[in-house]
Amino acid sequence: MIIRKATTEDLEGICEVAEAVKLDYDAPQKFGFLVYGLEQEKYNHRIKSSDFFYVAVHDDSVVGFLMCYDNETLNRLKESGELDHEDNLTKTVSEQQGDYIFGDQIGVIPDKTLRGVGRSLMQKLFDDMQSKGIDTMYVGVLEEPALNEASKIFVERLGFNHQASVTNSDEHQWGIYKLQLS
Repeated sequence: MIIRKATTEDLEGICEVAEAVKLDYDAPQKFGFLVYGLEQEKYNHRIKSSDFFYVAVHDDSVVGFLMCYDNETLNRLKESGELDHEDNLTKTVSEQQGDYIFGDQIGVIPDKTLRGVGRSLMQKLFDDMQSKGIDTMYVGVLEEPALNEASKIFVERLGFNHQASVTNSDEHQWGIYKLQLS
């Protein structure tokens, strides 16, 4: 498996992974990484906008991705209205001081979960954060309408700590978790 920065050539694979683990708010899954699906052009814009968008590739196929933003990119996306469905989550995170990374989505195709793909994607991110002198990261984990137990366990095992819970204007509640690398 290869972990590398995402390129526009990865868009089809990213969309396939996202579709395979897309969050259904009416009947949310309780296990696995869940993402809100984006159209291909929005993933393309995020690849071009962020230095922290990675893919996991196995046998020439995208089997997972990690989409994150530094604080400046988060603020640009928020101000442009691209993150309006995460209004209170991104507002709370964007108010934090200093440099940080916001983890927006992680997706791993179902038959590759529990095989270290997510952990490998995160390790690549952590290495890049350290090389750029960034030691703080925030993520959101769905709490309501149903707790995403697998994501909660995953981030806690990586050392993230629950900081707050926020409810977005769509009435979905998210836990905000923070990791301090140093």
